[in-house]
Amino acid sequence: MVAKSSNSMSRTTARKVYKKPSVTKVAVLSAIADDTPISAAPTCWVARAAFGENDIRWMIFRAWLLDDAPAWFRSLYIDYGETIGASLVGRDNARAVVRALMMPAINRKLRGQFN
Repeated sequence: MVAKSSNSMSRTTARKVYKKPSVTKVAVLSAIADDTPISAAPTCWVARAAFGENDIRWMIFRAWLLDDAPAWFRSLYIDYGETIGASLVGRDNARAVVRALMMPAINRKLRGQFN
């Protein structure tokens, strides 16, 4: 059995210098932030209910809905979205399923791939 020297155990790690976090704006996030006011476009009731008001993913989904979604889907969402969004309140399992279904559209929007 070999004993470790005291030098190998007494290593000190230099602390990293604190760097204030910053948000890097990618094209889609800039477009969402600079877009028309939220109230001017159809509200994403389902996405807001699924992700929560403070999660930017509902805004990215809204951008996909308005810019890239098929017309038939956009029409259905506008017609039935408010009712479906209200039905998601307090139903965590249903919200998780809806989030999983929305993520491919959000990811495509973030990558700049459409339809």
